[in-house]
Amino acid sequence: MNATQKVLTLVALLALTAACHATVITSWADYVGLVTTFNGSMTVGTFDTSNCIPFLCNTTNFWVNIPVSDVDYQQVYAAGSFVGPTAISALTFYYDSTRGGSSLVISGTYSVYLSTTSAAVNALDGVNLANNRGGDWTYFGTFVAGTDTNPSITMAGTPFAYDPANGNLLVEIFGSGQIVTGNTQGVNGYIQADDNGIVMSRAVEYSGNLPEPGTLALLGSGMLGLAGTMLRRMRL
Repeated sequence: MNATQKVLTLVALLALTAACHATVITSWADYVGLVTTFNGSMTVGTFDTSNCIPFLCNTTNFWVNIPVSDVDYQQVYAAGSFVGPTAISALTFYYDSTRGGSSLVISGTYSVYLSTTSAAVNALDGVNLANNRGGDWTYFGTFVAGTDTNPSITMAGTPFAYDPANGNLLVEIFGSGQIVTGNTQGVNGYIQADDNGIVMSRAVEYSGNLPEPGTLALLGSGMLGLAGTMLRRMRL
């Protein structure tokens, strides 16, 4: 393979990689989590800061004109926060009215799944969220945009048999078709969050529409420019 072929092959691989990842906007894991009440009686987490993800905002880059996004939100709860086996039939999350903004769930349809997981608190896989799911990963229920979270939002679902002796609890929420809404005070109300990374933590991934044709054209011209530069340097 000559120098020109090598450069063009490299550019092709770069272009393919960019295309394959074009729909992933951002993905990460950190120590934040939503304060949650299970079955109306057992609350995990202490309010000490704010977090509007996944219901009231997202962190997609609205400066690059991505109109909507899909969110995959996971939260792990320490097994030690539960007193024993329980059938989880309801989840409650809380709105922090001091942050202002709308308390209505932003656009999208939200599907919730539960599972037992071996993933530790503050150690979720933030690159491949599927790795955090347990073998008993089960659909729990669905709610839609416009649901009011003030003072809280409660959803009932298919009871999930959770035994803390088998591992931590994972709650996963898929939001499909979110409008891009910035994470700024006064724009959206915030869900109360636990910010110590001891009893819970989260992982988040956002994906959006494929780049528009103009964006793809810019990507292609940039790749060609890179190829030309590399070829000129190799000929010197």
